[in-house]
Amino acid sequence: MRSIARVGAGQAGIVLSAALVAAGWRVTLCSDLTADEYLETPGRPTACLFGDQVACEAELGLDFWPEAPRAHRIRLDLHEDGGSVLFSVDAPLRGPALAVDQRLKFAFGLRELARRGVRVVTGSVSTGDLDSLAATHDLVVVTVGHKAFTGLFARDDARSTHSSAQRQLLMVNVHGYDLGAYPEHRDIVFTLVPGTVEVFWVPFWDKDVGESRSILVEAVPGGRADRFRDVTSASEGLAALRSLVDEFFPVRSDFLAGAAPTSAWLKGAVTPVVRDPVAVLPSGRHVLGLGDAVVLNDPLAGQGANNATRMARFFAARLDSYDGTAEWLRARFDQWWETGRYANAFTDGMLAPLRSYQKAVLLAASRDPVIGERVWEGFNDPSSLFPWFFDAPAAWAYLGTRGVGRWDVLRLKAAVARKVLARKVFRRPAPA
Repeated sequence: MRSIARVGAGQAGIVLSAALVAAGWRVTLCSDLTADEYLETPGRPTACLFGDQVACEAELGLDFWPEAPRAHRIRLDLHEDGGSVLFSVDAPLRGPALAVDQRLKFAFGLRELARRGVRVVTGSVSTGDLDSLAATHDLVVVTVGHKAFTGLFARDDARSTHSSAQRQLLMVNVHGYDLGAYPEHRDIVFTLVPGTVEVFWVPFWDKDVGESRSILVEAVPGGRADRFRDVTSASEGLAALRSLVDEFFPVRSDFLAGAAPTSAWLKGAVTPVVRDPVAVLPSGRHVLGLGDAVVLNDPLAGQGANNATRMARFFAARLDSYDGTAEWLRARFDQWWETGRYANAFTDGMLAPLRSYQKAVLLAASRDPVIGERVWEGFNDPSSLFPWFFDAPAAWAYLGTRGVGRWDVLRLKAAVARKVLARKVFRRPAPA
């Protein structure tokens, strides 16, 4: 029986361990926290999984929350700078999305893996410990987040696009709203003012209150929405969120009026990076990195936990042929990157300003939900967006298959312009 040591009990670690123990591997999982300690930690990222990744967890018997809300649609509202909605895209997802509190996921995952025969070891792990584990196991896999083992996995300059954070982030989870009055919030809502701020409103299962909503704000650094760096608590985060929504998305203000924060909130920034997937230890032994340890994306495109799941599933299906060499691991990572790179390209594309042909696609999708459904499939399978959503000729060719030509898009743009003009003409003057 081959043995593997896993360092880190996050998304990639839980999925990889479950898959490998089912395949007959002897698995040791090293976690810095116990299951009970995970439940007491502060909030963690929203980590919304889409279609195939939700199904993967179910196949591995890791779906412990049947009562958690599933999102079946995404509604995008593109706002003008004055707060009004220019147009909306409301279309179904091909498979449901699910966001469960990672404190619950990791606690339940540790307990379930131990029940299945995984040896769970609790405590911090140093680089020296990695060397010891590598000496006693056929393979060591590091999946702890990007803040651990700094410098262990070298930056891959050829595959990394950014050298600084592209957004300032605030996550606040809330409950106490009225879904009956705002039924669109039963599913995912995405509101944005291009070039300034994006906000995701995601159905969420919170460890303390159950059904809730996780709200992620992505503000362009230095812009008008970059205003929450001094937030120090969940209540301050909600106050900052309300102020921002009142200014940029006033049609959503009432939804937050009666809301209260849960214990989960975060702020910060992420510098996207791709790293060498194999690190050589002082002894000359090597370890494999997966998940955020080697591929870290801005959360704007929701690819972190999805990418970790895809990566873990890919390697779990191939490790039986592992020959013990670093070259084999790098070759498999290169093979994974053939499709995995699209998650990075998707995220980079969302961080960049919308191109005119992409606006044309979204305008067409506001009238044709089939187009919208194909756009949303990118969250589940980023490769499905290429080349048609990131290449002008391919975009126009696809729109043509849906009976949409350039004149149709011009008419849609004209309708949006008339709506904006009407609001300006008929807007009541401010009181003296």
